[in-house]
Amino acid sequence: MKLYSNPSLIFAAILGIIFSFLLGWFFYSLETKSITHDFQNDVQTQVSSIERELRLNLESLHAIKGVFESSQNVTEDEFKRLTASIFSRNVDIQALEWIPKVLKSERKKYENAHHNRHPEFEIIERKKQGHMIRATERDEYFPVYYVEPLVGNEMAFGFDLASNPTRREALNKARDTGKLVVTGSIKLVQETSSQKGFLAFLPIYKGQPITEEHRRSQLQGFVLGVFRIGDLINSSLSHAPIHGINITIFDESTPGIDTLYTVTTSKRTDFNPAINYEIKLQSFGGRQWRAIATPSVEYIASRRSYTPTIITVLGFIFVGFSIVYTYLLLRRSIAIEIAVVERTRELNIAKDELEKITLLDGLTNIANRRHFDTYLDQEWRRALRDKKPLSLIMIDVDFFKQFNDQYGHLTGDSCLKEIATALKETVHRASDLVARFGGEEFVIIVPNIADVFTLAELCRLHIENLGIPHLTSSIADHVTISIGFNSAIPTKNTSPIDLIGLADKSLYEAKSSGRNKSCSIESDI
Repeated sequence: MKLYSNPSLIFAAILGIIFSFLLGWFFYSLETKSITHDFQNDVQTQVSSIERELRLNLESLHAIKGVFESSQNVTEDEFKRLTASIFSRNVDIQALEWIPKVLKSERKKYENAHHNRHPEFEIIERKKQGHMIRATERDEYFPVYYVEPLVGNEMAFGFDLASNPTRREALNKARDTGKLVVTGSIKLVQETSSQKGFLAFLPIYKGQPITEEHRRSQLQGFVLGVFRIGDLINSSLSHAPIHGINITIFDESTPGIDTLYTVTTSKRTDFNPAINYEIKLQSFGGRQWRAIATPSVEYIASRRSYTPTIITVLGFIFVGFSIVYTYLLLRRSIAIEIAVVERTRELNIAKDELEKITLLDGLTNIANRRHFDTYLDQEWRRALRDKKPLSLIMIDVDFFKQFNDQYGHLTGDSCLKEIATALKETVHRASDLVARFGGEEFVIIVPNIADVFTLAELCRLHIENLGIPHLTSSIADHVTISIGFNSAIPTKNTSPIDLIGLADKSLYEAKSSGRNKSCSIESDI
């Protein structure tokens, strides 16, 4: 009997061929889905590295801000020592700068103050890229007064940022909001190639102004970070390189999408546009970046197997055994899916650990300012809902600048670590949070307790009992702290800022009345 003479055999053969083809296509699609999922995870890993690098570099500005807020006059040598320790940890920063507010009447004084060490210093502005002239007269200037490292950034030394509209806009926004502000992509003054960069401004005020009007009148200047976008991204990706992926970073915060940088981790230029992944980075400094990634043909090919082809060929030859063979392959596909799920779980765990690290202060290993702000807002809303009291203890190390001047910044860091450990050991409730507020200031959030005088005194005595020598202190021969504390039952007309302001006033009262004591002023909230 011939095959073509039996319609049933022909139909069975055709059905077997169709079934084999569909089965092969099914596994091909399943593998494509797995490759796409792996690709998305790889992109998320790369983007997380970029986000972490951004956060770590921008956090360094807050460290400098703490020094300026705790000292009335930060010298050029002090600024150089401070930034040296930052550069040792963050090698991707192009420059760190101090930008004072200089009135027209103060211009000559500021220029003369630098002439002993930098005779050529004057406040300048850019006429065109690479060509500087003496700044024209205006009511106020914002010159680059301190810059580290100076080598490679000479073009920026003395440059008046107020002379450029883009930089002026960022200055004004940071001044009025009191927050970190990042510019869009710009051509850096010191840039000699075509690489894009951005600036990050962090305002410094006299005291702690709350309103926009007070911020404008009490502005001292800005801490400025200068970054090359390409250097920063390439450095972040070098920690966990994944080859065969093309990532383009865009800035969505500017009118019309601004292409910032494209990084390609493959020698080949043939990329597969059919598979792409788009993900937003966490916003920072008022900017919103977005990444679009595509895999190379090489990336996909390296993850392709011969399984779909083998299944199709074996299906053509062994149609009668297709059910058994399919069962075995389905078990294999389930194992692949389980492996993908396990890998996803491991990545989520790693992401959670990374987020936990970003909530800790790098020096003292207690909660950082970001964690404090988030937790205070959370407990404030909880206390508002439950009509329960919320207390805040604000702590400042007495004469810490003198301590640093006497013993050095390394000993100062060690002192802050000991104080942070002692405070954490003093607080026993899981709901209480000890955090570093900035510089030598610490805070403790205490929910559901209206009177925290006893806890404040325990903290003060615990630090005093550490017996850390402090010969330059005018109140004791060892390190002491001053404490301001207040409690409040939140209402709809109050906010966490009110409680912070109240605790800060109490701390000021403790320092004004002799230091090494705990004080609380009467609350209106």
